[in-house]
Amino acid sequence: MPLFEAVRMALRTIVAQKLKSFFSLIGVLIGVTFLIAVVSIVQGMNVYMEDQFANQLIGLNTFTLRRAPGINTGNVTDDEWREWQRRPRITYDDADYVTERLKTPATFARFCSDRMLITYGTKQAKDIELMGTEPTYFDIKNIGLASGRIFTPQEVRVGAPVLGDRRPAGRKSSSKEWIRWTRR
Repeated sequence: MPLFEAVRMALRTIVAQKLKSFFSLIGVLIGVTFLIAVVSIVQGMNVYMEDQFANQLIGLNTFTLRRAPGINTGNVTDDEWREWQRRPRITYDDADYVTERLKTPATFARFCSDRMLITYGTKQAKDIELMGTEPTYFDIKNIGLASGRIFTPQEVRVGAPVLGDRRPAGRKSSSKEWIRWTRR
């Protein structure tokens, strides 16, 4: 059957069966609409996960110079763990060396943390994450404070202690959610 004859037969069928043609058109429109909606929702979820989850967990478009991996995705043997612990600590000179050799414009922040016992007078708080960093760290990690303020570059230079609360606004206070930042 020639192409012209096939098109003419299709048009005659559409005219003869108007209701069937109308419902077929509605079905196609609904299918395309739902396909567009699903694709939009998936893309929105990807953007949300990238901005809210990954950005706060490790930072968006960042790399970290570490002595040991920050995230372990498999079983780590005791030998691997001991090897990581034997590696020398990363110094300010090491960080400066990397900073000087990067060609891409970037924002830098030195950061260190450890879980410690904090004592004030007769009170003790166990397993507190104590962090030392620079003011640019909060921009890189997209961290806001529920109360208090982020320290200034002048406070970094003199090593002044600053206390901040990074829990979400409206949540009750817990001793494990208060963070003291200082650089000495």
